[in-house]
Amino acid sequence: MVARLERWITRALEVTLVACLAVMALLVFANVVLRYAFDSGVALSEELSRLLFVWLIFLGAILASRQHAHLGFDSLLQRLPVRLRKAVIVLNATLMLVACAFFVIGGIAQTRINLDNRYPVLGIPYAALYAVAVVFGIGLAASILLNVRDVLSGRASEEQLVLTRTLEGSLDDARADAKAPAGPPGRPT
Repeated sequence: MVARLERWITRALEVTLVACLAVMALLVFANVVLRYAFDSGVALSEELSRLLFVWLIFLGAILASRQHAHLGFDSLLQRLPVRLRKAVIVLNATLMLVACAFFVIGGIAQTRINLDNRYPVLGIPYAALYAVAVVFGIGLAASILLNVRDVLSGRASEEQLVLTRTLEGSLDDARADAKAPAGPPGRPT
């Protein structure tokens, strides 16, 4: 049940991100074409694109957290014994949860302050911009707690006990290739 809910939320985030990016690209492209070809434009294009961009970034950060896709420096963590590695991950998660609390508290305060301030063209409250901090804080906290659950329950393998995920063609792969024995030139090893 929980895994199904996780997959559904992940999929909803992915679809939302794609929709934000598609609408942004369409609005900006249409505005450029209208400005250069017809000397006019869509007035709400800039405001809506900016709002969507902010939501895109923060929602993408939640998704990246769950997928361990954030940039990080974890070479020290990889050298630690498994038990100490788990302790460092839990300590890191604790600090991140404190930061998430700041996002939620600050986001609620800014959302309330900006309920009466409106975008000039869109006409919607600026609270729509600041509400992303609340969604981000709650979403990232949930992602962090799920990652900690995976670590403490043993769902994460020893190789997965890192804060980031390496990509194909990364520096680690290049180092492994450099350590491989070299064969005769022109022949695969």
